[in-house]
Amino acid sequence: MVITAVGAALALGGLATFLALQGLDAADKWSSVLSLFFTAAGFVLTLVGLFARGSGQSADHAVTGGSLHQVRNVTGDVVITAGAGTGTAPAVPAPAPADGQGGGGTQSAHGARTAGDLHQIDGVGGSVRVEPPTSSTP
Repeated sequence: MVITAVGAALALGGLATFLALQGLDAADKWSSVLSLFFTAAGFVLTLVGLFARGSGQSADHAVTGGSLHQVRNVTGDVVITAGAGTGTAPAVPAPAPADGQGGGGTQSAHGARTAGDLHQIDGVGGSVRVEPPTSSTP
């Protein structure tokens, strides 16, 4: 971050020095040409941001006293019932995604801390039911 800020400051300083050495008339012409390119680059970056944005869900760094559920693109009914650990266990970090997972931009819970269950459901072609863990006490 600091290197980026220093680089940006040096680039702006260099551009200002270049334009100051050109004289007022030439600097005005250079500014017109540069503004055309910066405007075109901004337009392209805006389009890339609009169309390349992932359609995923994120619960990154979320902290819950209970369970955390993410559901996406499900056809049919979805039933989620409370897990056994809601609010009773200390919050623990969510596990890191396994190799080959987590890079698709669909759902993420990096750094999430939850006392209950963490469910991520994505791209299911039918109904989904998440049931609580069975208890051995009567």
